[in-house]
Amino acid sequence: MKKITLYTILAGAGLLMASCTDDYKDWSEPQGNSQAETTVVSFTATEVGAIDLRTVADESIQIFNPAVACNQDCNTTYDVAIFNTDKTDSVVIKANEEGKAMRAEVQGAMVALFGTEEVQRTAPMNITAYTVVDGTAVRNRVEGINLTATPKFQELPPVWFILGNCVGRGSGVNHKTMGLYTSTVAMYVNPYNYEELVYASYFCDNAQFKIILEPGNKENVIGDDGSGNIVYQESKPEGGTTPGNITIKDAGYYRITVNVEAKTLEITPMSGVFKAYSTMKMNDTNLSVITTSTLGENHDWLGDATVAADGTFTFTGNGSDDQGDFTTSWGGNAFPAGKAVKNGSAIPAKPGNYKVVFNDLLGTYRFIEK
Repeated sequence: MKKITLYTILAGAGLLMASCTDDYKDWSEPQGNSQAETTVVSFTATEVGAIDLRTVADESIQIFNPAVACNQDCNTTYDVAIFNTDKTDSVVIKANEEGKAMRAEVQGAMVALFGTEEVQRTAPMNITAYTVVDGTAVRNRVEGINLTATPKFQELPPVWFILGNCVGRGSGVNHKTMGLYTSTVAMYVNPYNYEELVYASYFCDNAQFKIILEPGNKENVIGDDGSGNIVYQESKPEGGTTPGNITIKDAGYYRITVNVEAKTLEITPMSGVFKAYSTMKMNDTNLSVITTSTLGENHDWLGDATVAADGTFTFTGNGSDDQGDFTTSWGGNAFPAGKAVKNGSAIPAKPGNYKVVFNDLLGTYRFIEK
C-alpha cells in the first residue's frame, strides 16, 4: 500500500489584524472571525488479487481497493493508467468510487498492451483520484501498484478495406488486376476494442470513399444511401443498388471508426502536426507505399513477412521537412494486430506467412495470414 501526501484546501481563513495600540484580549474569551473549517482529503489504494478475464462474468470488476478519507461529505472517481511492462505505452480507463472498472475496458487494455495470448500479465498502474468536495475537485495520485490479469483470447474480425479517390490507388481501379492490398487500404483493428475497425489519413477536399468487406463484391458495403445517410448494406437486394460514396467536404486529417456489428461509423478530425515519411522499413525490409493517388498523402505501408520461428519486428520511418531529416521507430507488444508506439519494444511474431500493413498516423498494424 502506498500513501500520498494529504491535499488540503483552505476553505477560508480570516485573521483579525489588530493595531499595536489596541488592548490584547483574553484568549479565554470567545474570538470573532474564527478560522473556517479546513477540508482534508487523503487517498490510498491497495492491489487486488489476480483477475482471470476468461471466466469473469460481471460487467464491472474490482481492479484496486481504494480508501478515501474526507472530513466533509465527498465523492470520488478515478482515472487509471495501465502500463505495459517497460512503461512505453499505457491505456487510461475509468473506475468508479468502489475501484471497479468495466470488464470490457480492462480486457481491451490488456490486449492492447500485451496481445491476445491467454497469459497472466502484471501491469503497473497509476491511479488518479478526483474527489469532489462542495463543488471543488481535489486531485490525488497513487503510483507503484499493479494489476495482474489474464486476458481472454479474441478472434480478429475479418479484413475490411477502405477505397476512394484519396486513399489507395484512387477510385476506379481494378482490384483484381492491380492486387487487393496494393490498390486499396486494409482497415485496422481498434487495439482497445476488437469490435471496431479504425483508419486515419489525409483526405482531400470533397474526398469520397466507401468501406467494403470484399472489394468487387456487391455485399457488405458501408456507404451513402444517396441522401447523406451512412448505411451498411449486407446484401444487394434484387434489382437494387449498392450504397454510394461517403463524402468528407473539407480537406484535412481524419480518423474513421467503424463498428460493423453495431452498424456505426464515426468521422473525427485529427489535430496536431503530422510527419510525412518518404521510406518505411520493417526490420531491414523496405515497405511499399499504398496510397499513390495525387489527391492524398501516403500514411499506409505494405509488406510481406515470413516468420520461420518466433521473431520480432519494428517499423522505422525516414523523412525530411523544414527542420531537416528525421527518423522514427515504432514497436509494440500485441500480435497479430495492435498499436505500435514510438521507441516501443519489438513486436513479437508467431511463425507464418503474412501480409503486413502499418499506418504511421495511428501506429496501428496488422499481420494478415496469407
